[in-house]
Amino acid sequence: MGTQARPANDGDPPAAEGCRRRRGGANLAKSKEEKALELEARKTIYDFVVASPGTHLREIQRQIDLPLGTVEYHLKYLVDKEMLVEKADGNYKRYYPVGMYGSVDRKLLSLLRQEVPRRIVMKLLLNPGTNFKVLSEGFPVSASTLSYHLKKLIEGDIVRKVKKGRESLYYVNNQEEVAKVLLTHRKSFLDGLVESFANLWEEFKL
Repeated sequence: MGTQARPANDGDPPAAEGCRRRRGGANLAKSKEEKALELEARKTIYDFVVASPGTHLREIQRQIDLPLGTVEYHLKYLVDKEMLVEKADGNYKRYYPVGMYGSVDRKLLSLLRQEVPRRIVMKLLLNPGTNFKVLSEGFPVSASTLSYHLKKLIEGDIVRKVKKGRESLYYVNNQEEVAKVLLTHRKSFLDGLVESFANLWEEFKL
């Protein structure tokens, strides 16, 4: 007797159905992060924030040259998926990769993303114990604007003020850590003075 043919719907599924199931299993195996980054625009935004943590919405949009609405949509998606953290900073919203920075580092990066506070910090790192008059030399802002940003740095525990007689002297707290953040992210600041600071800091530490 010949071997009886098995019904098409009995036993193993047809080849096409098997392929679909295997593809389905592969998709299920994808991590949450992989699924979230499947769109090219979303991956571009995520990679930019990883490389430039603490950047605000408008700056992200300018640097990657995508429509603002598109950037906002994907940032919200990445925050909802717990891949990015959104932190308010005055009128700005700044973004950081989840798990890469503590609250202290986020505060420091937020201030260093602003040109005037960043330049105050660099000048004080290279010239610790500077008074306000010397600090203000070469700054293209008014004394009141400089004072405002200096106060923010003091309130953020990045800079401290020490009274010596009738004058106040300014120092950066945790100099090595602050300098390390500046050097680690120097390319993302897009500021030629940061590159100059990097070279001077190496000489300063010799």
